[in-house]
Amino acid sequence: MAEVGDIRLGDTMVHEIPRGSKTTNPDLPVILSNDLTPLDADTDRFIRDQMLAPFIPTGRDIIALPDGGDDSGLEFELVPRLVKELLGDTALLPGHSRVIAEHMFDSQRGAASAGIFVASVGTCSGGPCVIVMKAEHQEGVRMRHHGQPGQVSFDVEHISELIVGKNSRVYKIAMLWVRGFDGAVIGKMVDKQNGVGYADYFLHRFLGMQLMFDAEKLTKDLLESATRHINAHVDPEKKTRYTRALVALMESPEDKLSGMQFITRFIDAEDRDDFEAALPAETLREFSKDVTLVKSRIGGLVFDLQDGAVQVKATSEAVANGDVEVDATHKRVVIKGVPDNISPSGPPKR
Repeated sequence: MAEVGDIRLGDTMVHEIPRGSKTTNPDLPVILSNDLTPLDADTDRFIRDQMLAPFIPTGRDIIALPDGGDDSGLEFELVPRLVKELLGDTALLPGHSRVIAEHMFDSQRGAASAGIFVASVGTCSGGPCVIVMKAEHQEGVRMRHHGQPGQVSFDVEHISELIVGKNSRVYKIAMLWVRGFDGAVIGKMVDKQNGVGYADYFLHRFLGMQLMFDAEKLTKDLLESATRHINAHVDPEKKTRYTRALVALMESPEDKLSGMQFITRFIDAEDRDDFEAALPAETLREFSKDVTLVKSRIGGLVFDLQDGAVQVKATSEAVANGDVEVDATHKRVVIKGVPDNISPSGPPKR
């Protein structure tokens, strides 16, 4: 079922999930519906054309986790198991969707937005599937006119809980189905709140799934773990050189990465053992490079000074050409040149 076009909604349930999580707001209940929610033709078309069809085909490929959980007390196999049961018997949707909605609230972290939770047993070009979606409430204004031409009056009504609209700021979607040859639950995931990223709670804690292709995650893990180690444990005079090498590796046309290759090519011999110990074991082996999750963090360097009170951002070329230099001896960053423009800005991100 590689194709996910021609999406159709079938029986649908809608519930309401409060803000936060079970940990932060234990007294706030999930408001659960008892009956199926009928979708008129306009609502059905809006959800399919505006919220599903534009995003699901290019969503992340995901697959159920191979084992069932950890010490958190959450059932990581819950959603995949219920998806299989729903695809076998759609009459289970009311009860199963209530369980899944409460599981989402249990899985959320921190100040997660309140919103509606939609669960539907539908179809697409590849066959039957289960669609789950969380959308944030919106506010809006409805205006109606009365009277005849020349004597028209208007009523304006504030709608505090307009459910979803074209400008919904947050929604997370998963379309799930069972793979034919091995019975694994797989699917597509979209997290519009986090752009190319995704909320870990939604993918792992809630869905009990992982990315089917690890390249983008391994690339991100290598960049992040190497950056942390450079900033925490590398001598100041080497930090810029090592970080430039890391950025250059991410920008290179090479389609394979290896943490060990990076260490042997760019890290001084006396630093290699500590560097190897700091990188996740899976990033040391060769893997396919995918910079999807780190595109916004390569192409340049950011220098934080004075505990983040001053921030200098430069392209890789500016650093390579010496327009920006780190003087470790005198503990300063030297910028050569006069600003072309100076404008107001928000403070650096600390």
